[in-house]
Amino acid sequence: MLHFRLFGFPVQVHWMFWLLCLFLGMPLLQQDGPTGLGLFVLMTAVVFGSILWHELGHAWARKKYGAPYSDITLHGMGGLCSGPGRFTRWESVFIAAAGPGASLLLGAATVPLVFAPGAADLWLGFFISTMLWVNVVWAILNLFPILPLDGGHILQGLLVGKHAHLVPKIGFGLAVVMAIAGLLLFQSIFMAVIFGLFAHTNWQLMNGRRGAFR
Repeated sequence: MLHFRLFGFPVQVHWMFWLLCLFLGMPLLQQDGPTGLGLFVLMTAVVFGSILWHELGHAWARKKYGAPYSDITLHGMGGLCSGPGRFTRWESVFIAAAGPGASLLLGAATVPLVFAPGAADLWLGFFISTMLWVNVVWAILNLFPILPLDGGHILQGLLVGKHAHLVPKIGFGLAVVMAIAGLLLFQSIFMAVIFGLFAHTNWQLMNGRRGAFR
C-alpha cells in the first residue's frame, strides 16, 4: 500500500482503490490512441484528489472536536477516516457531514470553470465534468441515509437512543430501492452492486451483526 502524510494526517492507499479507478475508467481505456489513456489518468487524479479532500473534511472536523489523531484510508469503496475519539451527538453529526460538505465546497469552486474560455475543450471539459460528478453527484448520493454512507451516520446521530433501531431499517429499504433503480433505470451494474452491498450491510445490522465501517 502507498503511505504518506498530508497536513499531519497519515494516509494509506489500498491497492483496491486503484482497482476501483480502473473499473470506473474502463470505457476510457477502450478508446483508441493515447487520448483515452490520458483521460483515464486525469479521471484517476480527480477521483484520488477529491476523495482525499472529502476524508480530510472528516479529519479536520474530528481534530476540531479533540480527536487525538485520525487515519485516512482510500480503498475499493472510496475512503475512510477513522481513529479514537469521544464526541457528543451533534459533534458526531457535524463530523459525518464535514466530508460531503468539503466535497460540495470543491464542487462549487469548480462551477466558475464552466463559464471559463476554453471550457468546451476536450481536456478542460472532461476535467470540469468529472470534478462536478465526483464532488457534487457523489456527495449528494453520500448523503442518502444509508449506512455506511455519511448520510447514514448523520441519521444515526439524529436518531440516537430509542429510535436508533430505525437507522438500518431505513438504510436497508432505501438501499434496495437504489440497487433496483441502478439496475433497471440507470442500467448501471456498478450502482446496483454498491447499493446491494449497502443493503446487505444494513440487513446484518438489523439482525444484530455489526459491519466494519466508520
